Amino acid sequence: MLRLILGQLLITWSLFSHAGDIRTPLREVMASFSTETCVEDAKKIESAFKTLKPSDYLKEFENESYINLANELWDLKLKLHQTMRLIYTSGELSQDCARAMRGAFYSIRLVEDLVEESHLRNHPEVSFPSSAFIAKNSHVRRGPEFKFINLATDLQSGDLILSRGNAFTSAAIASLGEFDTQFSHVSLVFRDKDDKLWTIESHIEIGSIVRPIESHIKDNNFRSMILRFDDPKVAAKAAEFAFKKVKKASETSGNINYDFSFDMDDNKSLFCSEIVSWSFEKASEEAIKIPLVRNRIQVRKPTFVKALGITAEESFIPADLEIDPRFKIVAEWRDARRINDSHEKDAILQAMFSWVDDYGYQMINGSSAKSKFYRNIVWVMRRTPLLKTYVDDKLPLNMSRELIGHFGVLESIGELLHKELNSANMSSINQTGLPLLPQQKFEILEKYRQKDIQKMRGKLHRMFRPVNPKEQI
Repeated sequence: MLRLILGQLLITWSLFSHAGDIRTPLREVMASFSTETCVEDAKKIESAFKTLKPSDYLKEFENESYINLANELWDLKLKLHQTMRLIYTSGELSQDCARAMRGAFYSIRLVEDLVEESHLRNHPEVSFPSSAFIAKNSHVRRGPEFKFINLATDLQSGDLILSRGNAFTSAAIASLGEFDTQFSHVSLVFRDKDDKLWTIESHIEIGSIVRPIESHIKDNNFRSMILRFDDPKVAAKAAEFAFKKVKKASETSGNINYDFSFDMDDNKSLFCSEIVSWSFEKASEEAIKIPLVRNRIQVRKPTFVKALGITAEESFIPADLEIDPRFKIVAEWRDARRINDSHEKDAILQAMFSWVDDYGYQMINGSSAKSKFYRNIVWVMRRTPLLKTYVDDKLPLNMSRELIGHFGVLESIGELLHKELNSANMSSINQTGLPLLPQQKFEILEKYRQKDIQKMRGKLHRMFRPVNPKEQI
């Protein structure tokens, strides 16, 4: 019966109009999608989009309007999410199925990003608001149940805002676990008795805070996605619990510290996703565990992960919510003007992670001017009575000198590689009208790494190199 329902749900979807293109194999996959074939079929969808070149789907602008193409991609993603929810309600959603779905969502979103970016580049006169929360933003995609929702005024207590920041640390967090993802932060929404909207969140620099949603909007995130839990009463109770706890701490003993270890079993300190899991567990008397599928943090680049202070083997990163079928997709938006910048930063962190796993690369603490400044100046200022007010919103007291040094090195490495990659990517766009493919970006960075090795004292090698002197090339 479930197979029949999924078939009816999915077979209606089609992407491109030409015979022999991506539509045909995807129709076949989606028509036969079932609990038994979930992993295999989700991977087929991921592969179909990963192998699709920008030149392939951008040709579609000649035959279909941008809005139709963008809507089709959004519709596919919603249908896949609904499929996962159906499998979950049948009691047959395995962890492997949910993880496979993550790859499908990721690859579809990459194509969505590039369709948006290409449209804006070819039509610079198009008005593009800088936030998902601006009224009448036509670039916000909404779920069918939320067609008329105003994100600035209509959110409910317990709604979640997944977002992506602009820093290299955001790119690192987005791909922190066993899979690359596109979100680096999550905020829990609270609506008070006066209908004022707040967010409860935890930031590396300042720990846990509550603040008006207007302050969250001013963060100018590149990407936003709104999720809503199926049980509104539990969600509202969770938001109220978190709001009161975090607010009281900030007004008395001080902000709850950021949890650099990502330990979900200890709530004395909190990272952003942990606020969600902690509050929903308390609101449900431990009946609801979020996320449904924990992320295996140490599967890839364990030395890099541990250098950032993370000791947990399994934990919860923001994108894990996308494969939690107890949440509905309310809306999603990205800033098309910054897509290339975000994709370049993703490529840099993914290349760095590859070098960690393949060649044993490690960040060298104190190896850049920024790292030394953070370690020797900012860290000391934070602990000096007359100076700490200048940096108390930039550095928590529970961040060690070594850890802040590693963050400084990460930023310096990112800036160095970004200069190299951005030049090549902009050159490709100017010459061909198309950005570099992910593999091409990796090749640019790999060529730079190998060139830097030959120098042995190159800028990259001073900050990021193998501990073993017998370096592979």
